[in-house]
Amino acid sequence: MTSGLVIKQEANFFSVAYQDQTYLCTVRANLRKAGRGIKVGDRVILDHLEEERPVIRELLPRSSDLDKPAVANVDQVLIVMSCLEPDFNAMLIDRLVLSIQYEKMMPVLCISKADLIDEDLEEWIREEYSVFPLKFFSVESGRGLDALREQLMEHVSVLAGASGVGKSSLINCLDPEIDLSTGEVNQKMGTGKHTTRHVSLHRLQWGERSGWLADSPGFSALQLPPVNRAELADYYPEFQPWVNQCGFKDCLHQHEVDCAVQENIDTDSERYYNYLRLLEEVKDRYFQRRDSSTKKESLTKRAVGKNITDQLIKLGTEGRVRSRRTQRQMLEQIGNWSEVDDETIEAMNPDEWRI
Repeated sequence: MTSGLVIKQEANFFSVAYQDQTYLCTVRANLRKAGRGIKVGDRVILDHLEEERPVIRELLPRSSDLDKPAVANVDQVLIVMSCLEPDFNAMLIDRLVLSIQYEKMMPVLCISKADLIDEDLEEWIREEYSVFPLKFFSVESGRGLDALREQLMEHVSVLAGASGVGKSSLINCLDPEIDLSTGEVNQKMGTGKHTTRHVSLHRLQWGERSGWLADSPGFSALQLPPVNRAELADYYPEFQPWVNQCGFKDCLHQHEVDCAVQENIDTDSERYYNYLRLLEEVKDRYFQRRDSSTKKESLTKRAVGKNITDQLIKLGTEGRVRSRRTQRQMLEQIGNWSEVDDETIEAMNPDEWRI
């Protein structure tokens, strides 16, 4: 069995790494017909390696599957955050850490432009994020690059972080042959611009070991994963020694009495402050879903008429441009239009009825 790693997509072709070679492959028709979309990072079975265009015969099961960026089988995510230009953003880190842990991948915090950092800021970052792997590095001075190379070996890794923090510069430094384009930071806004357009995997060598690294445009735009209020604390490793010692099983570690988490962690830390902010966001999303569900229920009217007592008509607020005559004709097909008043008919959106 010839198993390769998809490292790049080019139109309808896929670059697949097998041993020390890279093959430009097509996809077997039955995979396309089955809707088995192939992503960068997928492990695949190849046929006809001796031909000009080998064929991807089979897609192997994935250990992880990301939509944005579209990459599979990642086992660790390097969150690249600059200490300056643009400024360090703890809230963005905490949002990314939550999303990465939700996908069952390991977050590694990589602080770029370490040649610009002062001792107080570095000490504060180390205290705030001591529960995660933490690397400081500088492309300019070379500080910490060997430690990063060591971290990447024997992993499939992806980069995350805001634009302009140095993701592409880091890859270029780790392997100059990659030569990704880089962009300048907007001095007025303090932000960068995305310079990477497509996801691809790059092999990195360190001694006799190797690893794969992807540059990932758009990862910083992740929304919060669908966790509920009670689950949020599970993604905070610093809470874990104390969560089962709270006086209430449903404790949210916010303002409850007899909360072992609040008694034993630093509630003045930025991490805890961001936890409270994310908790409110999770709560707001819950109430929005609940209210939306209630609103949808209120837009449902029970139909009346012979033999349709258990059927429903869903009322809508769109589609009123349809003429009343057209609406009456459509209602007539279900046999009860005469029992619905004109005002209700005017408000109905025929495209949304469910009978």
